[in-house]
Amino acid sequence: MLNSLKVALCGATVLACLALPAAASAAPALPAGLTKISDAAVTTPVQFDVFLPLRNKEQLEALLKAQQDPKSAQYHKWLTPAQFGVKFGPDKATIAKAAAALSSRGFSVESHTRSLHVKGTASLVTATFGAHLIVAQSTPGTHHIVTTETLRMPAELAAAGAQVWSFAPHVRHVMSHNIGKVPENRFSTSGEYYWTDLKQAYKYPSAQATVTAFDGTSEPLDGTGATIGALMSSDVLDSDVQGQFDHENWTKWSGKPDPTLFAHRYVVGTAPGNFTGAFAEASLDTQEEITGAPGAHVILYDIPDLSDGSVLGGYVDAVEFNELDVLSSSFGECEQFYLPAYNNGVDQTGVLMIEHELFEQGNAQGMTFLASSGDNAGLECAAPNYLAGQNGKFTVGVSTPAADPAVTSVGGGNVVTTWNGNFNQLQPSTYVGENAWSDPLKAYDPYGTGGALSNGAWGAGGGYSVIFARPDYQNLITVQNSPPANPMRAIPDIGMQVGGCPGGISKLDHNVKPHTCDGLDKPYDGNGNSDRSFVVVFLQGGRFGLIGTSVSSPEFAGVVAHLVELKGRQGNLNPYIYTLAQNQTNGDGPYFHTNIPGFNGVRPSLTNPTYGVSYGVGSPIVLNFIGQPHAAKAGQAQTPSNP
Repeated sequence: MLNSLKVALCGATVLACLALPAAASAAPALPAGLTKISDAAVTTPVQFDVFLPLRNKEQLEALLKAQQDPKSAQYHKWLTPAQFGVKFGPDKATIAKAAAALSSRGFSVESHTRSLHVKGTASLVTATFGAHLIVAQSTPGTHHIVTTETLRMPAELAAAGAQVWSFAPHVRHVMSHNIGKVPENRFSTSGEYYWTDLKQAYKYPSAQATVTAFDGTSEPLDGTGATIGALMSSDVLDSDVQGQFDHENWTKWSGKPDPTLFAHRYVVGTAPGNFTGAFAEASLDTQEEITGAPGAHVILYDIPDLSDGSVLGGYVDAVEFNELDVLSSSFGECEQFYLPAYNNGVDQTGVLMIEHELFEQGNAQGMTFLASSGDNAGLECAAPNYLAGQNGKFTVGVSTPAADPAVTSVGGGNVVTTWNGNFNQLQPSTYVGENAWSDPLKAYDPYGTGGALSNGAWGAGGGYSVIFARPDYQNLITVQNSPPANPMRAIPDIGMQVGGCPGGISKLDHNVKPHTCDGLDKPYDGNGNSDRSFVVVFLQGGRFGLIGTSVSSPEFAGVVAHLVELKGRQGNLNPYIYTLAQNQTNGDGPYFHTNIPGFNGVRPSLTNPTYGVSYGVGSPIVLNFIGQPHAAKAGQAQTPSNP
């Protein structure tokens, strides 16, 4: 079934286009990373979302704040999608008029809380919005229906303030890197790591630990009752999930059948068997979630691709279905790519505002959103000339959606554990420390523009947004050492295992430590520290090493599942995270491993003792983080406490 699938993790740059009530303009060229295949046939089926304005936004902000205030009567009182629609969505008449305007033009329309999901053909889109659709390719075999023209909004929709962000000719990229097949043994202090190793290192609950549930019954402390998900553009193999558990002899040590993926949700027009170049990414996401919380229901939300239209459609379905307590997204892009300088003078940040409103709706319903912070350290962006096909440099910036303040941004680095030097003996993975040393990169062409980007670094994305202001919860601790303080949102919020040394694009030290990543022996970049690590993911039955913040985000989703099991839905988790960080500075806890050294290609990762631009407030000491400091902890891998 997957013989033709290449496990390649690369993507194209992302921007967005807004349908405005304006005259069509000359069509610009396709952006970097996309190649035109053909004009879309008039009968080509298409689907897209039409977003209508929210009402009562000030009241929504007040509610979101109250829902996170333990002193408020609204604390953790979550809305249903229907209740959200009544309070903050467009009124029924507005929705009905917009739906009628589209139905009368031949489209099929499904109404949601604040948007319309629309299906039709390419010819209907051209007749209604005045834009011609084309078939474009990003990675080999991955096709997208896009337009480079500005859509003209019909008068009825323009009057309703409607926006359309579909058919954008841009694609986001995944946040991981496949370093190839790996040997069988755990062979150093810093990886390879299986999920059992990380459970011991981060002090997860023992598999034998129990907790009293809301109904008074005793149940395993393993995420039971929580539902967590991953949003990605590929299907996965259930047999690979089984491979993870069978490798660690789960049934032998636990006495239970292997956990399985609870459901595959095929949304925004996907179907079973949607195996794409994101297969390794989707496999990583789901395997990290289910192994981290084997008692939870884990659901894959499979979308057609990582274009803005598909991503937004996936988030719409997530908030409308309202079945997920936690949703992790292991993709993103430089948020500056939405600014006018990258878009022929057109401000396209509106797509991020729509996305933000979807996150806030989910938060109001109790959903927690997680996102990988990026894999290019503090240099997440690219100079505009590179996107025009010239040689350029990586530039300072952060990734979206991780930069959104309604999302928990997850970064991290390299875990280091004990090791006795015996390759023939299963090693304990007792926590020794972590590092966030970045790895300098060779110049390469990440988006296929024909140019090359130099000055890059591999490491967890981190820094300061240029779009979102600093949220109140980040004022609970110090996120910057000295004035003038940056008034913008800092990312990440928290960190876990990421890994390093991305193969062929790394600058390796061939003199002092042959074929190793060590920052090239620069004092500000680790001074020769070569502790790099990776996790093992099963792909088509084989074991592969993967690195990236695509590891840490779904890994943290498993941690949050334990919290949901104990305390119910959490909504925006960041107030909880930063409150614990504040409490730790006052002598409580500890809840996080802090003072993690590193360099993110721009600045020392450890901004100050309470915050760093690779790990945020630190990595979780899981039992303490979930409020169970006295529960038994996971022991060595392949034992009853850590099967």
